[in-house]
Amino acid sequence: MEKETAIEELHLNLPGTPESLPIIREAVVEAAEKCGFDGAEVAKIEMAVGEACSNIVEHAYLTQPLRYEIEVGIVTFSDRVEVTVNDYSTVDFPVNEMPGIPLDDYIEAQRRRGLGLYIIRNFVDHVEHRFICGKGNELRLVKYRL
Repeated sequence: MEKETAIEELHLNLPGTPESLPIIREAVVEAAEKCGFDGAEVAKIEMAVGEACSNIVEHAYLTQPLRYEIEVGIVTFSDRVEVTVNDYSTVDFPVNEMPGIPLDDYIEAQRRRGLGLYIIRNFVDHVEHRFICGKGNELRLVKYRL
C-alpha cells in the first residue's frame, strides 16, 4: 500500500505558557482553512486543539516536568487535518480514556469549567493518546473533510 503524501506540514515548539496558545490556534486555523474546511469545522478543530493545549498549560506541568514546552505538529492531507500535541509531563493523562462530564450534567449543574474533554472528543473525528515514558504525552487529533 502506497503511503499518502501530506500537502503541508508545520511543526511548532513553544513554551508551555498561556502566551503560546494564540500562536497555536492561529496555525491550526490557517491549516484547516487551507485544507478546505468550512468556518464551523475550522472553529471546532481550533477549539479541540486549543483545549488540549490549555489543559497542558494548566494541568500537565503542575508536577516537575521534563521540560516546559508544547510541541504541535500540523499535517494537512487532501481529505483531513492531523494535529499532534506533545507535552513533557511526567503524568500519564489519557484524554481518550478519562471520564468526562456528560453535557446534560454540565448544563444542569450550571458549571463554568470542565468541558475540555467533551470538546476534544466531540469536535474532531479521531482522538488517540499515548504516554511515552521519559518523554510525556502525545495526543493525535484527526478531523476529516466531508
